[in-house]
Parts: sequence; C-alpha cells; structure tokens
Amino acid sequence: MAESYFSDRFEMITKLCRSLPEEGPKISGGKPRYSIGDTVNLNCTSGSSNPPTELDWFINGEKADSAFLRGPHTIFIGDEDLQKTILGLQFRVSAKHFRDGNMKLKCLASISTIYWKTNEESVKGDKPLIKVMSSQDTFLSNKSRADRVQGHTSHW
Repeated sequence: MAESYFSDRFEMITKLCRSLPEEGPKISGGKPRYSIGDTVNLNCTSGSSNPPTELDWFINGEKADSAFLRGPHTIFIGDEDLQKTILGLQFRVSAKHFRDGNMKLKCLASISTIYWKTNEESVKGDKPLIKVMSSQDTFLSNKSRADRVQGHTSHW
C-alpha cells in the first residue's frame, strides 16, 4: 500500500512538472580571484522550466545569508509558459569566506523532489602579504647604532 502511495505521488508530481530544465544552473558575473574587502556580485540562472525552478546559494557548503540574496526574479520564455529563475548573490568578502585560501560558491536548482542540479565555482583568495621576520632576519638587517659604533672603536 505504501508503494502505491509513493508511486501515485511521484506520477502526480511528474504531471505537474510539465517541463524540467534541460540544463543545470549557470553562474555568471564572477572573478577568478577575490581579496578581503572585494564585493562578490554573481547571478545564478536556471534552465527553462514549468513550474519555475527554485534556486539557493551556498558559500563553502553553508547556505548563504538571506541578506546576501538578490531576487529571485522570474523571466517568462515563449508561448509554452516556460520560466527562467535568476537569483543574485552579493556580499563583501571577509577572511571567514576563505577556507585554505579558497572560496566555493555553489548554486542549487531544484523543483520539488524530482529535479536537483548544482553548479559550483571555486575561486582563489588574494591574501595580503605580511612579512614575518625571523630572529635571523632581524639580526642581519637591523643592526643598531650601538653595534656599528662598537665595530669601529679604536684602542689607545
């Protein structure tokens, strides 16, 4: 009996979904590298479908803060009642957005439980260069005035 219920439910959902996207979501607007303080401004666009595709953004595997999202916006395509969904992602990059110098930005497109596709971009972070001096660097490059005076002292 449970098997019949799930089979009937799947058939109903399939009929409601008149047209599934032929392609996965597309990410646009990104850069190959980001630095702390840069603004990420991306769009995720679904393939054409009916009903419309739901989109979600993830940053390093965690769902993006809703304050970072722009949209969703729906565009109607042709006479077949097909729709594309666009969801923007915009945020200022901070150190917490990098894991081992990389940031992964993923868009998930879904329709109910029958369609799930993702697209992921991995971007590198530009880290600010901070010179860390070792004790040897300090000794060789920063002789004090007293060291130079001692080196030139003459004896009577």
